Amino acid sequence: MTVELDWLPPILTLSGTWEEIVTSLYAIFERDFKKAKPKFQHYMVWWDRRVLPSQCYEESFWHLISRDDKSAGERIPDFRRAERLPWCAPIITNSHDNAVKVWDYLGGKGQLRTYVWLENGDYCIILEKLRRHNQAIAMLVTAFHIDGPSQRRSLRTKLKKKVA
Repeated sequence: MTVELDWLPPILTLSGTWEEIVTSLYAIFERDFKKAKPKFQHYMVWWDRRVLPSQCYEESFWHLISRDDKSAGERIPDFRRAERLPWCAPIITNSHDNAVKVWDYLGGKGQLRTYVWLENGDYCIILEKLRRHNQAIAMLVTAFHIDGPSQRRSLRTKLKKKVA
């Protein structure tokens, strides 16, 4: 799917070893989140800064470049997700653009989450609005490439059931 928006960078071409790819992806994460400190509407964007044992990067970073593999019981690389990492912060900061659909959805576990969907780019970001240290923030939960019609249907269903 080709998306042309003046604020949206190109998709990455990933090559090299997984370690080399992760190092280059983390440089983008540092630039776009740690240094740029993006905002979603009037909320500062935060992320899960925990670094789990045997890992060397934050949990949120892993959620932007890998997916949960239920059969393996761990996260595995997701190259379609990873190659779109440069899209994450620009979509958040340009969520007011008509190309981006934004809505709140109350999930089955009672969590109110904000979906930020670049439908024509098959990319969705999930945020959770919280209060931390007496400040309103948008916690970056995950972002992912929509890789099939069932995911599109699921997002459209959630959009129809949005919280007003």
